[in-house]
Amino acid sequence: MPRQRTPIPLRDLVRDVVSLPTLAYCEGEVVRYIRAFAAERGLDCTEDRYGNVSVTYGKGRRRRPLVLGAHMDHPGFIVTATKGRRLTLEFRGGLSAEYGKGERVRIYSPGDGSTLGYAEVTSVQSVAPPGRPGRRLTGAKATLLDGATAAVGDLALWDVVECRFRGEIAHARQCDDLMGAVSVLATLDRAVASGATGHLVGFFTRAEEVGLCGASAAARDRLLPDDALVVAVETSSKAGGRAVQGGGPIIRIGDAMHIFSPRMTQWMTALAQELSSEQRDFSYQRRLMDGGTTEATSYDLYGYETGAACIALGNYHNAGMRGRVAAETVHLGDLERLIQLFGRMLADVPQFDRSLPSLLKRYDRLGREAAPRLRATASFDDD
Repeated sequence: MPRQRTPIPLRDLVRDVVSLPTLAYCEGEVVRYIRAFAAERGLDCTEDRYGNVSVTYGKGRRRRPLVLGAHMDHPGFIVTATKGRRLTLEFRGGLSAEYGKGERVRIYSPGDGSTLGYAEVTSVQSVAPPGRPGRRLTGAKATLLDGATAAVGDLALWDVVECRFRGEIAHARQCDDLMGAVSVLATLDRAVASGATGHLVGFFTRAEEVGLCGASAAARDRLLPDDALVVAVETSSKAGGRAVQGGGPIIRIGDAMHIFSPRMTQWMTALAQELSSEQRDFSYQRRLMDGGTTEATSYDLYGYETGAACIALGNYHNAGMRGRVAAETVHLGDLERLIQLFGRMLADVPQFDRSLPSLLKRYDRLGREAAPRLRATASFDDD
């Protein structure tokens, strides 16, 4: 049975998670944190054959599972070769090649996440993606600074603030998608503390930044429950998605490639509307968010009932002003309201199949009431 405890204050959970060094195929620090988080609460924690992590909460009679999925990686470099103080770096993720040269990176050991020192990027490598403007960063050369060491396989991440709060704005190197992971962990944490009834799975995936790899492998192999209601959780570019920080969580209806389940989107929207009517300070947004792609596309294409939610992200992939890297930003109010929405969804899972029929009833009534007047005014002279 899950062990009840007081939930971690949100800012503390944010600081704990976003400060963990991570990179596609090098998510070990985040995995270790999630394992410890689950163990402290008596939650079942498993890893699939691809290294994706599932944390499961359940209380009461079995219900259809609500699966909240977030990825554990963030764009950054890995050391691929060393020669004296010179490093060769491979970049894993998507970023314009106008970024990088002259920037400082912090070197981390993949074994324990310890800092090994700093290096300065002296040149960058890039490629021109087919059908897209500009060039994308693929790698770099760097020089170790005094006192630093590095070996092949070490992480080299931008030397920007790991986590800092300025009012309601959180600044961190790795909001995408560790803030999404925070929202899932906080939902699990609050479910344990309140003893909520339901079946909730936190699904934490690998290597999203290099092509939705972990989610696609799991969806292809049908590793999630067939009847799951799946929500892909992200932090998404506010500029690319025309969203507003501080405007509330975003119910995402699609991405640059695909439109998600209309039933899931309508259900999530209805619950957000309920929360808005009950709480004067609850706001939400509903957007396409087509500045990029999300794991919801993989889940939906493989037949899962899939929706998506996100919060607006500033400095997407650390792309700051004037070609300089910077910490990413999110609004803590958006994060808190996203967690509240997830809590309402967990409680409302039994009503999911009734949400679309109730909407149909509304439009059936509108059509029925309008029918007499429409018939009475349907004849028009040819003149």
